[in-house]
Amino acid sequence: MRKTLLTATLLLLSVTFTFAQKALVDQAWSLAKKTEKPDFKTARNTIQQALAGESAEDAKAWYVAGNIEQRYYEKENSQAMYGLAANKSGMYQALLNGYKYYIKAVAFDTLPNEKGKVKPKYLKNIQKDFLMNSDGFTQGGLHYFNDEKDYAKAYEMWNTFIEIRDLPFMANVKNMPADSLYAQIEYYTALAALNMDNDELAKKALLRAKGNGFEQNLVYKYLIGIYESERDTANLIPLLNEGNQLFGTLDVEGTRPDGTKFTQKENYYSLRLINLHIAANDYDKAIATLNEVIKNDPNNAELWNVKGQLLEAQKDNEGAIACFQKSLDLNPNFALALGNMGRMYFNQAVEKNNELSEKITNTTEFNAAKETEVLPLYRKALPYYEKAHQIDANEREYMVALRSIYYNLNDAKNLKLIELEMGF
Repeated sequence: MRKTLLTATLLLLSVTFTFAQKALVDQAWSLAKKTEKPDFKTARNTIQQALAGESAEDAKAWYVAGNIEQRYYEKENSQAMYGLAANKSGMYQALLNGYKYYIKAVAFDTLPNEKGKVKPKYLKNIQKDFLMNSDGFTQGGLHYFNDEKDYAKAYEMWNTFIEIRDLPFMANVKNMPADSLYAQIEYYTALAALNMDNDELAKKALLRAKGNGFEQNLVYKYLIGIYESERDTANLIPLLNEGNQLFGTLDVEGTRPDGTKFTQKENYYSLRLINLHIAANDYDKAIATLNEVIKNDPNNAELWNVKGQLLEAQKDNEGAIACFQKSLDLNPNFALALGNMGRMYFNQAVEKNNELSEKITNTTEFNAAKETEVLPLYRKALPYYEKAHQIDANEREYMVALRSIYYNLNDAKNLKLIELEMGF
């Protein structure tokens, strides 16, 4: 008899505790639904008590938890829309919290009942709220990204916006945001990850954004930057080739060192491919790639300058000089090409001087040969270096070359001036 009474007492306590749990859920919901002065703080504390007990597997409890956050967001957002004081960070955090609670609610709400049938009670309301919250998640991301510089939160807001679209129970919901908006948010999510300095997260976001049609040139460039930092040539080279095919014929604007604007074909991808070929000592592939690019963009001074450097590396001095000259014909103020042209003649002067010093031991004969064979080459190099220095006064290479030229030409005045610039 005592055992039966004890069991009955335990059963009564269990039923009482269950009713208490349900009462907490109803109490929390009532506090949040008040038309005037809803008590969100108490409602949140109350629902957490319920979720910590037997209501942890109750769809209604999780739905109420999400709905409390939903109502808080709607209240603060309404105040913001009317120009009243609003807790923006708080309302956007409520969206994130509500999303997590609603996901738990759906998990329990879509379980089969005792008859094996699925009859959700809260799913339609959750779908409606998720659809209505689309703008909140996008604007929340902008708030954290621009106003608070909290890139992790911005990423979370935008990534949640995308996750909602991909939820199975949202598949047939009508009036979902346009694909173009998702493409934009996928790109923004990648930007947030890049600003977090999280390459793995950024790579995942960029791969998701790749091919969606929004800012694709930048998406490829950011992804290439990550592969370059990781030295992942297995993924880098195919992506460079793909980027070159997609964007290599695009017109892009640039600014020269002198401030003038110019338009040229996109060469970001081709130049990196060329650099990879150079790193592998495959100059034939590098030049072949470059020739294809020049064919599409023959008036690009930068490309002719690069070809000149490649030919110079292969000891084709005549071809290199012709390319540097072509570059300067297209852009007479291109400092790099000016410096490269100057270097060609400067190096020839140094080589000739060394050759003569090995052959001629008589000082008088050496000086005479130097006057006719070496100094003319220094004089050829001089105007190129002087103009390059005038355009880019901070480039040390130009100053070092000018100092040597002035010294060899016995130009004491200019030698002193360049040494003063160099801090001697």
